[in-house]
Amino acid sequence: MRFTASPVVELPVGGAVLAFEQDNDSFEVGTSVWPSSLVIVKFVERCLGDPALPFADVLRFPGTRAVELGSGCGPAGLGLSRLGLTDLVLTDIAAVLPALRRNLRRNRLHLPRAPRLAQLHWNCPAHLATLATPRRFDLVVAADVVYVQESVPHLIAAMDALADAERGVVLLGYQIRSPEAHQAFWDSVPSAFPVIEKVAREHLDPDYAYEESDVYILRRRPRQ
Repeated sequence: MRFTASPVVELPVGGAVLAFEQDNDSFEVGTSVWPSSLVIVKFVERCLGDPALPFADVLRFPGTRAVELGSGCGPAGLGLSRLGLTDLVLTDIAAVLPALRRNLRRNRLHLPRAPRLAQLHWNCPAHLATLATPRRFDLVVAADVVYVQESVPHLIAAMDALADAERGVVLLGYQIRSPEAHQAFWDSVPSAFPVIEKVAREHLDPDYAYEESDVYILRRRPRQ
């Protein structure tokens, strides 16, 4: 992949500036930085700075076991790692993992602890079973992953398989990429995560509140 000819996206977070190299000429969509990944990180940073904000309870990182689906070249996962999410696994398909590894190396000095990387095809039971061992995850992170209608059932099944059966939460950065995929996702996801809460735009970082991008919290059950 021709990273040297690709633009670099910088993300100021947690008092450091992370830098993500892209390969926008790749056939793999995961080698580009997508807006919702940045929106998620800056939303989390804002919540950590103000525990009174709604949804701050989702972001109590100490002891949280987390996984990101479709990590791409790493902005969301590495940004959350910078903010203190230390028990974190970043996943993507084999063709995208080299880009993820490269950006992990590039930003390693800014991370309290390096996240683990794993190959994951959402429709592969063996991959899902390996990740869910020894236990499922408290937090599943995903940004800009709903864009192909045919992949929607596999995505929801992966979220369902990896999130803890009782307290599992999904932090979702979302942008409409395909009307068909959009409809399929929101028709089906309540079967696994019946509590769906949209983060109000005023709670997003104002510099990263892109008009097209939203943040959702998906839960197994209502907050107590």
